[in-house]
Amino acid sequence: MLTHLIPTESIFTELLQLPSTWLMITLGAYLIGLKIYQQSNNSPWLPPVLSGFTLVIAILWLTDTPYSTYQEGGQLLSFFLGPVVVGLAIPLFHHFHNMRKQFLRLLLAIILGSFTTVFVAVALTHYWIGIDAITVTMASKSVTTPVAVAITEQTGGLPALAAAFVMVTGIIGAAIIPLLLQWFKLDSPKITGMSLGICAHAVGTSRALELGQEYAAYSAMAMTLTAALHAIVLPWLF
Repeated sequence: MLTHLIPTESIFTELLQLPSTWLMITLGAYLIGLKIYQQSNNSPWLPPVLSGFTLVIAILWLTDTPYSTYQEGGQLLSFFLGPVVVGLAIPLFHHFHNMRKQFLRLLLAIILGSFTTVFVAVALTHYWIGIDAITVTMASKSVTTPVAVAITEQTGGLPALAAAFVMVTGIIGAAIIPLLLQWFKLDSPKITGMSLGICAHAVGTSRALELGQEYAAYSAMAMTLTAALHAIVLPWLF
């Protein structure tokens, strides 16, 4: 019998320090979240990103792993966010001929809609909470996570909190926007898609993909232009 065995606890601790471990945990958590989403009959209140996020947070807490360690593995996935966003150009291409005819009106709607969400969120946060760092962070809630984090770093906000705001905004927006527009009988692919893209960014666009290609095209356009506008204007405003 071996006299010098490596303790199981030591092996486990070393595994938790590997970026590849957290990469696999993140992917596994997402797949479990996807299964939960399918079992819930695609409930908009249980998107895979929410269930997966909850599972990863629980594992981090149970293993007492710092975020900096997790981030080393998470960055491997973040690398693919750019190509995924570029891939949204496919539905956009198929409906570009219709968008081109009314581009100025669509652009005006995106500008007004996106900055209305910023104004309302910032005003309410300032009134109810009154902490400048949180108020500034809230301004970037309606763009994708990488853009929101970059904006928040420039404006003096809290990047980690920005990521949380983005996720909550996306989940709530993807869940209630289609229902609200149906209620007001404004549920056309153009209006629904643009509303999801402006207010609920990537999570909303994922929801739009489920509704149809035309919804996804308008959502992808609105999400992309909103992110670009906010990245340019918000650092200047704050």
